[in-house]
Amino acid sequence: MELTNEEAERLVEQYADLLLRVAYAWTGSVPDAQDVCQTVLIQRLTTRKSFDGPEHERAWLIRLAINRCKNLHKSPWRSRRAEWDEAMAAEVHMPEESDVLDAVRSLPPKQAAAIFLRYYEEYSVGEIGEIMGVRPALVSTWLARGREKLKAILGGKWNGTLPQTAE
Repeated sequence: MELTNEEAERLVEQYADLLLRVAYAWTGSVPDAQDVCQTVLIQRLTTRKSFDGPEHERAWLIRLAINRCKNLHKSPWRSRRAEWDEAMAAEVHMPEESDVLDAVRSLPPKQAAAIFLRYYEEYSVGEIGEIMGVRPALVSTWLARGREKLKAILGGKWNGTLPQTAE
């Protein structure tokens, strides 16, 4: 399918209302429903897929929207999200600036992200895999390689642990 303004307008006119209603029924949230609708429409525009007819395309889009809603409900982000008032009242702890944090920042991006999420944000390897969209085994590899590089970067100044958030 060619990406054209006409095609985008057709998809929005034909399916946006339907997808919003389906997503709202699953999420109960207008902003989440809008995000799901937008994601589904963008995926349709960027996917080279042919359909047997409008009903086949419609069914595919609905299934895609439902799957996106299910993924939204399963995400670690959703389970850790708080209401706005709670978030504003919470005490914020930032990682202490240190040689270790500077060394973590100097790692390759995937290793740095894995190290930061594991040791500073205290996510499990499985949760990091979900967040980064990879298998937990790959996260473990990134963590091991990142720790080895940290040993080399920090030499004798590193005791094998990372500083936690400031209290």
